[in-house]
Amino acid sequence: MLVGGATTVALSSDRAGDNAVTGEIFKNAQEKYASMTSYSDEGQTVATVSGSTLTTTFIIKLARPNLYRIEWQQKNESAYSTTTTKPEAVWSAGAGDFLEMGFGVQKQKGQETALSSAVGISASASSSIPGTFFKMNWGNQLGSVSGEKQQADEKVGDVDCYVFTSELKKGITRTLWIGKQDFLIHQVRNVTSAEAEKAMLTKAAKDHPEILASLAIMGFSGITSTETHTNILVNPKLSATDFAR
Repeated sequence: MLVGGATTVALSSDRAGDNAVTGEIFKNAQEKYASMTSYSDEGQTVATVSGSTLTTTFIIKLARPNLYRIEWQQKNESAYSTTTTKPEAVWSAGAGDFLEMGFGVQKQKGQETALSSAVGISASASSSIPGTFFKMNWGNQLGSVSGEKQQADEKVGDVDCYVFTSELKKGITRTLWIGKQDFLIHQVRNVTSAEAEKAMLTKAAKDHPEILASLAIMGFSGITSTETHTNILVNPKLSATDFAR
């Protein structure tokens, strides 16, 4: 039904995990992103790991068919030091895909290569919303309803949201906040258990035992990463210059 020009879902039950309700909410959200010609927001991701807090601030600009610019900067705080990176970015203004992460501008093979290459260093700013907006094979937060469990509604800032959790992999849980009025993603949280963190880093460091040894000394305490989107604009007026370096 329509309320003030926005589509809302009439919940027939408050029972968490109602597949019909969950499917309808995800369908409305998918249609909302598919209907957009452009999108912009800003926000931050706060990740805690091994006693450190990594805060990534970002700005996202997207437009069809293939224009995008994601900028970010990170601050790493621990009990011993605080470091801040220089601003970095991944973008396409229509004449190629480029990545700048501290080593000069690097041309990429294509959009998915560029955005996927920036996932880790941008704290997923290059994947969650871009992957959903462009409906990519990866990064799309609305790609599947399977395994989603609806939780009690919550607010992100002043926005009332539906809340869903799902297990992406063993030991890795995602929580997704979708606005009840705008059907946009306002927050994503990924929680990795200590056991899953150990397995993931052990696999990554299998060719570098010295790295694994240092990781073992630090210990594994799990990782929590919360990505929050604010100042969201739907169909803002953007030109190619908004995406250029």
